[in-house]
Amino acid sequence: MAKGKYIFGAAGGGCGCHTEPGKSATGLNAGGRRFDAPFGTVYSTNITPDRQTGIGAWTDEQIIAAIRLGRRPNGERIIPVHPYMAFNGMAEEDLRALVAYLRTVPPITRPNQPKKISVPLFESVFLPAWLAAFAVKEIPPPTAPTSGVARGEYLVRAVGHCGECHTPRGVTQATDNSRFMAGNPKGPENSVVPNITPDKDTGLTWTEEEIADYLATGNTPDGDVAGALMGEVIQGTSVGYKDLTKADRLAIARYLKTIPPIKNKIGK
Repeated sequence: MAKGKYIFGAAGGGCGCHTEPGKSATGLNAGGRRFDAPFGTVYSTNITPDRQTGIGAWTDEQIIAAIRLGRRPNGERIIPVHPYMAFNGMAEEDLRALVAYLRTVPPITRPNQPKKISVPLFESVFLPAWLAAFAVKEIPPPTAPTSGVARGEYLVRAVGHCGECHTPRGVTQATDNSRFMAGNPKGPENSVVPNITPDKDTGLTWTEEEIADYLATGNTPDGDVAGALMGEVIQGTSVGYKDLTKADRLAIARYLKTIPPIKNKIGK
């Protein structure tokens, strides 16, 4: 369970999408956070172990299938606001530990908010076609890497799913992986997401130590402080990036230094 909690913190700062901002103490994992998209509006679901409104009645395998494959026990496809294409790259051992932790969170009875899809035939026609054309899934390793650049790549790509925010999207709303981590002028919740490739003019030029410190504190080398969504994932819900070991934070930093530099100025 301790390992599962650690993975939970590394997965977007405690799977923060499933907890409304400011409600970690009373509504951890109870869902209800709103996400507006070109196809309509969806709300994060209750993933507490409540048996009526959460995932308490799901088996471990059913929870893993939802995390990794985007399928609910009834076969319904999950809208890919949930980043299951990235989570598919998580090692089995980490997924099972994560499930064990999710079962320890206090159950909260809170019915899920119905999604509001504005595009006709979106779920029956357009979404399956989009997934077939654009959904590139990470490949799970037999075991989770434990150190070095391989560990950093695993945490960034599969667990932290950092590319979901930091990689630009095209007109289809699929991530443009030819510009992996090159920033996004209009990211989730209209946030400006910086270029964190090692491009010397428009990207992330901090040292490995500075990157690792930022992930722990939210403090930038020039005295600024992480805000918006990045501030949320650093602080986390029950746990966040701030709770990662220094070895893991340095592994992330070292991996970021190895990705291809891409010139893409974001913001001022």
